[in-house]
Amino acid sequence: MMRAAAVPRTEITIGRGTVAVRQDELDRLLRALGELRLQGASSIADEIGALRVAGVRIHLLPSEAEVEALFAAIALAEPISRSPGSSLARLKALLQELS
Repeated sequence: MMRAAAVPRTEITIGRGTVAVRQDELDRLLRALGELRLQGASSIADEIGALRVAGVRIHLLPSEAEVEALFAAIALAEPISRSPGSSLARLKALLQELS
């Protein structure tokens, strides 16, 4: 029996929590951040983009404005959560712990 190839993931750590996000989800999140006109959206997108190039683990210390931008971007990137276990849903839950 053949196994499916593992999908590359990038780990995003905020505070004490970490979520492994698939590359396509991270692409959607970054596109959504780019579409937002919220304070903090461009700075957090720049930070994620720069850290993504550096490796597979992204450590974030988002400001309040950046947390709000991430919430909005997640809603834009995944308007209907596929499941509570999706990477973006877990990232949203991790952000809610900060609020």
